[in-house]
Amino acid sequence: MNRISSRGRVLSLVLVLGGIVSPPSFLWADPLLPESTGNSLTVESQANTPSAQFGVAMPEVVVSTNRLDTPLSQVANSMSVITAKDIEQKQASTALDALQGVPGLTLLENGASGENSSLFIRGADAGHSLVLVDGIPMNNPISTDRSFTDFDQYFLEDVSQIEVVRGPMSTVYGTNATAGVVNIITQRGDGPPKGSLLLEGGAYDTFRESATASAGDKSVNYSLSASRYETDGFPSADKALGNTLNDSDENTTASFRLGILPSSDLDNHVYVRYIQSRTNLPSQGGANGDDPNYFVNERQWVVGSQSNWKLLDGQWEQVLGMSYTNDLQVYTDDFSSYANSHYERGALEGQSAQINWQNNINLWKGETLAAGIQEQEEWGREDDTADFGYGLSDTLIDRTTTTGSYFIESQTALLDRLFATLGGRLDAVSSFGSQYTYRGAVAYFVPGLETKLKATYGTGFTAPSIYQLYSPYGSASLRAETSEGWDAGFEQPFLGGAIKAGATYFHNDYTNLIDYENTATPPYGEYFNIGKARTEGWETFASAKPITDLEIRADYTYTWAFDEQTGNALLRRPQNQADFSASYQWRGAHIGFNILYVGDRPDEAFLNYTSTPVTLPSYTLVNLMAAYDINANLKLFGRVDNLFNTVYEEVYGYGTPGISAYAGTKVSF
Repeated sequence: MNRISSRGRVLSLVLVLGGIVSPPSFLWADPLLPESTGNSLTVESQANTPSAQFGVAMPEVVVSTNRLDTPLSQVANSMSVITAKDIEQKQASTALDALQGVPGLTLLENGASGENSSLFIRGADAGHSLVLVDGIPMNNPISTDRSFTDFDQYFLEDVSQIEVVRGPMSTVYGTNATAGVVNIITQRGDGPPKGSLLLEGGAYDTFRESATASAGDKSVNYSLSASRYETDGFPSADKALGNTLNDSDENTTASFRLGILPSSDLDNHVYVRYIQSRTNLPSQGGANGDDPNYFVNERQWVVGSQSNWKLLDGQWEQVLGMSYTNDLQVYTDDFSSYANSHYERGALEGQSAQINWQNNINLWKGETLAAGIQEQEEWGREDDTADFGYGLSDTLIDRTTTTGSYFIESQTALLDRLFATLGGRLDAVSSFGSQYTYRGAVAYFVPGLETKLKATYGTGFTAPSIYQLYSPYGSASLRAETSEGWDAGFEQPFLGGAIKAGATYFHNDYTNLIDYENTATPPYGEYFNIGKARTEGWETFASAKPITDLEIRADYTYTWAFDEQTGNALLRRPQNQADFSASYQWRGAHIGFNILYVGDRPDEAFLNYTSTPVTLPSYTLVNLMAAYDINANLKLFGRVDNLFNTVYEEVYGYGTPGISAYAGTKVSF
């Protein structure tokens, strides 16, 4: 009954707001993000001049840093933009591939393709990063810390660009945007009908096929895509520790986006995405981890829509949206001759529905206000008939949480030199009460030098997950994890923008962190609020375009992340991480390379139910890529990953790929 009545409240709010504000339509979460008007290498938050006139073309507008269309030159947050051109040049097929090397980000995967992956922004926990698709929250409500763990199952055929914002963003997006936001923006159909077919194959018996189609005019547009991926994989449990079983992965993805524009003042869009995957899992990391019968079958639905209605000659814009996501994971295993095999029939299902009504008002020249309300409901369910000997057979979670939010944010621009943002938000969460967050940001261009000085300050929170609250290990009295963070830095162009450089210092304090400890009595573990942590460090970058077709970029991040109570470094966060890339375009040929360095970092070896501290060694990966346009409709491409066959671990006991070669062709029409 609670679930039915909660969903009824959400539906009622949609109908009421639809009748007051906008013609009836399907709607989605936060405002749909505008498409890029150009392509670029991954860039910092702006073009380094107020007018963004320097040579490298780049996206002109982003929305991930606030709820308003904002020129990149006015953004104070440290922000990276990965465009469709970047994705194609890097030959990245998944979000995990595309995000590797972004300043301030550490990405980890528990073994082979399709396994769970984690994202740490500026040393924060994985649950402190919010992942969005066109503003739709993708974090799974039933995952342990409500994090997004499917970066390697998210394929990019329909993606226009990815925006990464570093720093507390809960004022804009609410829970989980504690350390930053990753916003994946999909393609919008434009122009006459066109499409593409792609075929790729390579190491580990990997094959990928995809197809796209799109078109659009001033009244209607559409884009659709479909892809299929298969690989035999390699041992997810590290083969250096005696494991030999390859862990396979299969993924089928389809997406559709439709836009209807009945007038110049009304814009409606619908988006649907479906993912089905099947992944072979190890029983554990480390020795004796092989398990040929252990699989997870995952099905994901994302459905959303948005309506934008402009009033008063565009001075007032109303945005009404709705979204729904469903993520079902079914785990199956049977006993076998392998050492740690077990029997399991389990399922985890997380659902989320969100409604957002926002008003964007241009008060006067240089002053814009965004204000609105939002309601989100999340459902989480776990069925587990596994028998691990702990007396936890037939464990069941079936609970709902509701969050009602009110937000307001202003954006000020003075003399094309000073840009400021100030906002606040109140979230009322059914599981623990209310949480208030706020943020401020300022950017200033020094006349003559065009040096950009920037600083931000904000607070954030992450609500306890359904699993942390209501699982056998949970506690309904858990409080929200909170953060307070600031950063300050500069960006400087040289030689008319042919060279750019910058640096940002960041500092974040986290309190009420939710921790877990084993107990001597059933259920042999519990969650509790105790942790305090601090992360601080530097992000630096330099980019150059010495000639028209040559682009070079270097990034370095220093992060010191530690537990304030023990003084120990947080697990799996490297203090030093660097990325260097270069690409050259000559007629129809494109060549490039990327070098990623990750310093040593602490981890734990979990053996026989005890944890032993270990240090994962530093490593360097070199990747090469090349492509050639035979004509306007046919391209050949190929790459070599891990050129020097570096042996390394991202998570102790879990394997990583060796030297791997891939090649393919793309036909456009």
